[in-house]
Amino acid sequence: MDRPDTWPEVFDDRRRSVLRLADAACGDSHSLDSDLVADLRAQFTEVELAELILVAGQANLNNRAGNAAKQLLGP
Repeated sequence: MDRPDTWPEVFDDRRRSVLRLADAACGDSHSLDSDLVADLRAQFTEVELAELILVAGQANLNNRAGNAAKQLLGP
């Protein structure tokens, strides 16, 4: 689901917020959109937010390491 314009057709508000977080965490995570931050804080507890950050970060690490491994070590 790489087209955010289609997300409302498929995902509820909470899931769209998580997708936006995952998308933002893969880019410049030094400046998360303030609307996204407010939205996430309104929908999730601090414990849930910590878990979401860790899961998104781990997925990002796995993807980047996998991409590098394919290029350096072959298919």
